[in-house]
Amino acid sequence: MTPPTPLLDLLRDPRAVMPAPTPEAHAEALLRAHVLVSISRALVSRGERVMLVKGAALALTVYPSAAARPMCDVDLLVPPRRERVVIEALAGAGLEVHEHPLRPRSRVMLGETQLVARAGQMRLLVEVHGTLDKIVPRPIDVAAIETRATPAPGLPGLSLPSVEDHALLVALHAAGHEFRHEMAWLDLELLLRAGLDRRVLVERARAFRLETVMFVMLSTLRALGAASVDAELVRAFEPGRLRRVALAPFYDVGAFQVPRTKAALGIRWVVGQTPLRDDLAAWIRGLARYAVARVEDRIGRW
Repeated sequence: MTPPTPLLDLLRDPRAVMPAPTPEAHAEALLRAHVLVSISRALVSRGERVMLVKGAALALTVYPSAAARPMCDVDLLVPPRRERVVIEALAGAGLEVHEHPLRPRSRVMLGETQLVARAGQMRLLVEVHGTLDKIVPRPIDVAAIETRATPAPGLPGLSLPSVEDHALLVALHAAGHEFRHEMAWLDLELLLRAGLDRRVLVERARAFRLETVMFVMLSTLRALGAASVDAELVRAFEPGRLRRVALAPFYDVGAFQVPRTKAALGIRWVVGQTPLRDDLAAWIRGLARYAVARVEDRIGRW
């Protein structure tokens, strides 16, 4: 499959101009701005802080305008020990908490709590994350990422991850969705252009156990002709032969689209994620804990 021409142009040429946002995109950006101000006030009133990540953060940093980056929600990342306090602060400010009633034990392992912000008749999904992984978190020190973050302009209580950390978070999220999100390719390329320190990127990818994920992302960007990805950068993340063999049934590394299989949840998703995990032993142990939690969920319904 050939990627859309506008995406290719933006990946390959730093001088390429992004399409002008539609009136609907501008309206959505205004709604997000309103919600972010509300979140900021709620956090400041409780002496709390969170990181703005993914689309809403990228729109404020590497895209030319807040309306230029389409998105469906706002993502907030906070160290797990403070996650519940932040959720309570947002709920106290009027956001509606939506927690899965049939998953009392396992829902915390899904890595997110969904809230809905309202502005008149308009609604916006807000997700609070203690991790961007699902089921089994990698060894990513969210508190350290927060320490390296910088304040979000005009939004007290909100901060933005460093460029290197954000690149890894974007790749992590893309991997969790089997590299199906088209915007992730441009997000990562724009972060690579934003003064990123390659040595730091490699070191943190190793610490976060994201080397295989980065290899898949960068191999595809390289094949698409992305301006910021050269062979040397791809080689810095290249896995061993056995890992590449394990990837092959699930991911066409360097191709577009990357996934060889149809989107799936449950066991099929778990199997497809396994070759992307550089922390295989922790992944297996975590899956066992998740299986126990799901059994407890079901027992609780009887």
